[in-house]
Amino acid sequence: YALVFATPIALLAALYLSQFARPSWRAWLKPAVEMVAAIPSVVIGFIAALWLAPLLERYLQFFAGHYHYDQRNSLVIAIAMGFAVIPTIFSLAEDAISAVPPSLSSASLALGASKWQTVWRVVLPTASPGIFTAVMLGLGRAVGETMIVLMATGNTPSLSLSPFNGMRTLSANIAVEMPEAPVGGTLYRTLFLCALILFVMTLLINMAAELFRQRLRRRYGRL
Repeated sequence: YALVFATPIALLAALYLSQFARPSWRAWLKPAVEMVAAIPSVVIGFIAALWLAPLLERYLQFFAGHYHYDQRNSLVIAIAMGFAVIPTIFSLAEDAISAVPPSLSSASLALGASKWQTVWRVVLPTASPGIFTAVMLGLGRAVGETMIVLMATGNTPSLSLSPFNGMRTLSANIAVEMPEAPVGGTLYRTLFLCALILFVMTLLINMAAELFRQRLRRRYGRL
């Protein structure tokens, strides 16, 4: 949910800033967006829990009245986590798009293509390995996040596909339960199993992402 919220915003902003914005705007807009990454996750979680969650409940009265609706739910996390992930995806995607050789764009424009056709058919495919890497790093940032989820999701010990229900992630589960787990006990070992599952899942995702990125680089590196 966080990537669904963050990826279109970050990629469109990166595309606009690198291809359409004035150089003077780029000089201060990009550092301004990157500074958002310096906001502590505990601050984002605090704002999401105490301000964003009641605000969404107020505007989603229909769902709150007709469906099971937790005030702190996955939708709140999607927006809060997406806000935290946007600077990472934006910065790396903008670098990848700006690194496309100007000769490719100039050749496309010289052949009669419009600016949008050039961006869509030449710039984005050439920069796709870097864009994909940016999205996967954003996914890694979201998967490993603890404080935002811990504060804004309600820590409901259940899993549902509905965005209006609460949840508890593996990382948040470890953070909540570890202080109460007796050393050597069943809960203690279960939490280590959760950490192992989280590690293996992240490793497999990163390996698959790297293989796909190398495939994109071989495909478009000949341009």
